[in-house]
Amino acid sequence: MTHTHETEYVETTRDRPAAVNVNEPAPGYVAESPMAPVRRVVGLLFGILLVLIGLRILLLALGANQGNALVDGIYGITEIFVAPFRGVFTIDKVSPTGASVFDVGATVAFVGWALIGALVLAILRLPDRRTY
Repeated sequence: MTHTHETEYVETTRDRPAAVNVNEPAPGYVAESPMAPVRRVVGLLFGILLVLIGLRILLLALGANQGNALVDGIYGITEIFVAPFRGVFTIDKVSPTGASVFDVGATVAFVGWALIGALVLAILRLPDRRTY
């Protein structure tokens, strides 16, 4: 299989070079890191976790029916991830007069997992850093 390099010619100005190779990355630019697929998977997993915890916060705030299988499933899945963050503050839940609940522990867990996810992704970017 042969690769052809197409060159696009543009008018020469002070800001642009005379020829641009559209098939090669710019000098000093890494097109795809070997860690990129790992970062995508980790980012996806943390994203799914944050969406589930966000749904938990929303469902509790709206007083969702815990007898519903979907609601109960979201509560069951997220409890394991919320539990380590319970007790960070003296108030874990705020219950107004109705059935709605503001879950402080879940809110702290949402922020905590977002920070942990950002830290993990930053660590996974370290091999891609170049020293000049």
